[in-house]
Formats: sequence, structure tokens, C-alpha cells
Amino acid sequence: MSDNLEESEHQDHEQQEKEEIETVNQTEFCIEILPTIKAAQNQHGLRHGDYQRYRLYCTRRLRRIRKSLHFTSGHRHRYHKKPLTSNIITDQRYLCIPLYSAERAWAMAMELKQDSYTEPRKRYHLLRKLKKANKNAKDLLRLCEETGRCDARTKLEVQAYCDWIDGNVQFEQQKWQEALDAFGSSQNIYQKLGGVVSDDQRNMYHQRVDEITPNLRYCAYNIGGMPTDVSELIKLRTNALGSDMLSSKIDEVLAKTGEKTALSLTEVQWQGSTIPIKNEQVRVSLIKLNQTIGEVGKEEKREEKVKLFERLLMECQDAVQTVKEQISLELISEKKRSHKQEQQSSNLQQLIDYLTHVKLVQSIQRNLLLLETLQFSKGSQKTAKPEEFVRVYDILLQHITELNELTQSSDDLLEAKHFTAQTFKFKAFRCYYLSESYTMMKKWVESIGLLERASEHVIQAKEHFREWGKTEAESDLSKLRQLQETIRGKKCELQVHSIIESQGLEEQMSELNLHEKPLTESLDTFNPSISSRNITLAPLPPEYKPLPGKPLFFDLALDHVEFPSLAHRVEKKGGGLTGFVKGLFWGRS
Repeated sequence: MSDNLEESEHQDHEQQEKEEIETVNQTEFCIEILPTIKAAQNQHGLRHGDYQRYRLYCTRRLRRIRKSLHFTSGHRHRYHKKPLTSNIITDQRYLCIPLYSAERAWAMAMELKQDSYTEPRKRYHLLRKLKKANKNAKDLLRLCEETGRCDARTKLEVQAYCDWIDGNVQFEQQKWQEALDAFGSSQNIYQKLGGVVSDDQRNMYHQRVDEITPNLRYCAYNIGGMPTDVSELIKLRTNALGSDMLSSKIDEVLAKTGEKTALSLTEVQWQGSTIPIKNEQVRVSLIKLNQTIGEVGKEEKREEKVKLFERLLMECQDAVQTVKEQISLELISEKKRSHKQEQQSSNLQQLIDYLTHVKLVQSIQRNLLLLETLQFSKGSQKTAKPEEFVRVYDILLQHITELNELTQSSDDLLEAKHFTAQTFKFKAFRCYYLSESYTMMKKWVESIGLLERASEHVIQAKEHFREWGKTEAESDLSKLRQLQETIRGKKCELQVHSIIESQGLEEQMSELNLHEKPLTESLDTFNPSISSRNITLAPLPPEYKPLPGKPLFFDLALDHVEFPSLAHRVEKKGGGLTGFVKGLFWGRS
């Protein structure tokens, strides 16, 4: 009897295990490919462009997955490759093996891409790694199709990822039509997925679509579907969001285009003198500089302008460094210098001054744009502190001083007036924001003193702007007038705070409540929280009450009214001979 019970229990246990296995086999796999790899990339180095750290993470991740699935390739002393087929996939973690293998190979390729600029032979290794990543991505796509257990979203994500990897391979091999087709297919899938995912993931898919767009445009540019315009290439270079491969390709085309355009640039005009440019590299740098300045003028978005300004300042610094290297080479090569070489060295020094002038002017424009951004953030949740404004104005004052020193040799008095007016203007705003900082620390006397100094600077700045006399001064004068009105109001407010603190009235003022309902309006209700100190008897000043106006009537219909005859009511007086004679001589009464 007991044996029969044990056999029945064993059979029930086997049946239960079979049902569990069937249930597991019937479940669908759901892997969010893009959120998974984006989270891993941001947490393990790619936020800072560290591809080596991300590659090592993928290696460790693969090892952990293989050990947890008992799917290791051999043991410690011997390697035995296990092919990954659809028959052995019982867990969705098996699909992560080709995914992270593709990510590891892609990270290695991007790491080699950074080294290929100095070592061209590494480009061949880079291509092999990209092809290996493409093979692993295709294996992942094949396994998803053969298992038949992946849901529709997983299949679409794998297809988009596979097309994106394939597009990178074709892009690096300069097969523009194949790359265009692969990137187009990937972008189309990501765009459709972005419309059906949750709100917290939608931004991630839209960002991937934006990353693919410059690659598509560059492929179309090389095929011939776009005009060969340098400004268009610069715009593509700016929109290449984190794509090192696309950025390097565009830089190569820009360098070739810049070399052709630089042949026409032989000199520049500055402060009434002509500076010849003989170095080819300096010419190319100046061409890039002028093109970027033009792009800054056309750009309307504030964030994009800041990025362009940063790139512009880097190009200015590169151009200055190139000229300095040329001067140092001439000093090393020639110990005894002729008059011609001294003239050439003087021209190079003037060129450095010119480039420094351009850099300072553009840096001032960038800092003014940053001030607008800080001013715009005042109404948002993240309000800018007064110390941030003070720091920007300190930089502006330093740049104005350096500009004034560079242009001291020129005889342009109007430009000197302009620099002086800008100096006083920046000093006025700096003193105002310093006063704001002291106000936050409740140092009323220091704040009032800084406002007095700011008011003096405003008066001097207005005088110099009027002497400058150009139409551009109107906007500066209007800003100074607004600042003067603000200073006047702030001074009154700070004086009140200072008097309250000196008289020790903080507690009484804190108990004062001007927004409470007056006692005259709440006579029928009892409020137990009212004390004898903070009672508001009546509103002050009294509120206005609407009163009806006195009506005015104009009788316009009187002339058109026909009144009834009252002749029958008039009393008839009788008369005789005496009345007749009286009326004849003396008239009727």
C-alpha cells in the first residue's frame, strides 16, 4: 500500500515538473534592447567616452551570464566552443550572449577608432571588430526568429539594432548606398517604437533617431543627393551627437575643402594694417574660424549657439598655437636674423594679436549669451544664484581689459570710449549682483553700499555711451535705465530692513499679518487664535466700494408731443358797455 502511494507521489511530481517545463517553454521572451544597452553604456564609461571600460564590463557580463546558465566554453585548462542554437534556448538570458558579444566588439572598434588617427594600421583591426559585431548582431536576429518565443517588440528592437550595426560597418567601408539603406531601416523602426513605448523611454528612442539623422545626411551627401556646401558640412558636424565615426569622416572632408578655399586667403586687415598669411595651416584655421562665426550668426537656438561658441574658441586657440609654433621654429632655425626675417616675425606677432582679438570678442559674446541664459532661468525651478552672475561679470571685465590693452596702439577714440562704457556697465551689474549676494546673508549696510557704487557706475556708463554716440548704444542705455530703477527700489527695501534690525522690531514685524481678514468684517465669527497684539481692526487703506451714479435725464421728446386742448376748462368772463369802453381806451388786461 505504501509502495503504491510512493509511486503515485513520484508520478504526480514528474507530472508537475512537466507542466512547469511546458509553462516555461510557452512564456515569451521580452528584451528591451535599446534601454538595456543604453543603461549599461551610461553606467560603465560611455558617458565620458571611455570605451575600454565599457568593453571590460561587457566581458565580465558575458562571463557571469555563461556561468549562471552553465554554458561555459570548456574549463580552465581547455577551450571547447559550444554553439548557441535555438534548441537549447530555454531562458531569455541566452539571447544576451550574442547581444553583449556584439557590444564588446563594437566598443573595441570605437576604442581603436580613437587610436587610428595616429596609427593608421589600426583601421584594419577596427574593421575586423566591426564585422565581428555585425556577425553577432545577425546571430541574435537569427536566434530570435528561430526560437519563435520572442514577442513583437523584441523582434523589432533586434532588427533595428542589427541594421544600426550593419550601417556602421558599411559607413566605415565607405559603401554609402548600403549604409544609407541600413541606417534608414533602423531609424524607421526606432521612430515607430518611440510612438508606442512609455513616456520615460520615449526620449531615449527619439535621441537614437536624432543620432542616426546626421549619418543619413552624410551618406546622401557622398552619394550626391545634397549640395557640396561647406556650411552644410559644418552643420552636419555639429549635429553628430556622440558619433565619433561620423565626426572623423566629416573632419576629413572639411580639411580637404578648407585646403582648397585657403588658397584664396593670403592676408587679413586689422587696425589699418595688412597682415600677410603664408602658412597653409594658419589659412585653413582662419577659414574654419570665419565659417563658424557665420554659423553662430545664423543659429537661433540658445543652446546650439553656446556649443558653436565653444567650438569657435577652441579653433581660435588652435590657430594661435599654430602661429606660436611657427615663431618658435623660426627662432630655432635662425640664430642671426636678417631684416626680412624680423619683418616676418613682426607679422606673425601681429597675426597672434589679431587672433587674440577675435578670441576675446567672441568670448565676450559667449559670456553675454550665458548671462541671458542665467537671466532666463530665474523664473524656472533651478534659479541662478547671484554668485554665478558675479563670476561671469568678472570674466567679462577681464576680457574688456585685455581688449583695451590690445587696441591701445590704435588712434580710434570712439572704440576706446566704447570699451570704457562697457567696463562701467559690467562693473555696475557686478556691484548689483554682489549686493544681491550680501542681501541673502542679511548684511544690509554692505548691500546698500554696493548699490550706491552700482548707481555711480551706471551714471558714468551712461555718459560714456552718449559720447560714443552710435545707434547700438540705445539697447545698453535702456538696460542701464532699468538697472537704475531697480537699484532705487532695492535701496528703499534694504533701508527698511536695516531700520527694523537696528530697532529690534523683527519679532513685532513677524507677528504682523496684513493678509488676515479684518475684525470689522468678521464680527459674527469667533477666532480663538486672535491675540491683542496682532488684531487687524479695519483694512488700511480702505477698500473702494462701487456707488451708483446720479442719473441725468434729457427731455428730447417735449417738442414733438401734442397736448390736448383745455379751452373748455377756461372760465368765460362776461362784459358790458363799460368793459367795452375800458378796453377800447386802456387795452385789455
